[in-house]
Amino acid sequence: MKYMFISDIHGNLENLEKYIEIFEKEGADKLILLGDTSDGDYDDNDYLIAETINSLGSKVEIIRGNRDWDDFLRMIKQETFEDDTLPFYTSKGEYIFITFTHGHIYNYNRLPPNCGKVFIQGHTHVPMLLESGGRILANPGSPTRSRGLNQKCYIMLDEEEISLVSVDGEVLNRIAL
Repeated sequence: MKYMFISDIHGNLENLEKYIEIFEKEGADKLILLGDTSDGDYDDNDYLIAETINSLGSKVEIIRGNRDWDDFLRMIKQETFEDDTLPFYTSKGEYIFITFTHGHIYNYNRLPPNCGKVFIQGHTHVPMLLESGGRILANPGSPTRSRGLNQKCYIMLDEEEISLVSVDGEVLNRIAL
């Protein structure tokens, strides 16, 4: 399986469409939106964003963020989650768990119970990928309101590695699984 993680779109349809284009080009199996897909204030873009997400069907998983208002979430046809943990097999035959959330409740400083070996969050808008305390910590940042690297990024996870990648395709960091 190949997963692509993005976060904090904040109602920007153009950015969402760009990431979907990259998702398709990368040949990923699942696009995981780590919250704040809406900007928290209803406008026409929220309807268009919901329509775009719904068109992906089972290829997308939605994590709720602190800016994702209830009416927006009701437009999404898929179930939404506060956080999720998935079992994952690496190419070495190792069975690990991937835990992901938006970051406003659980985050690097307050990990959820039964947190997996890989923890991915959004919320801070700061892209990063590092190892700490036997765990891999990752954040794709925000394409709309980027902080830190001032680059639009995403996280790519496959059986070999987890990577922090710029929208231009430059691998900024990678960690073998």
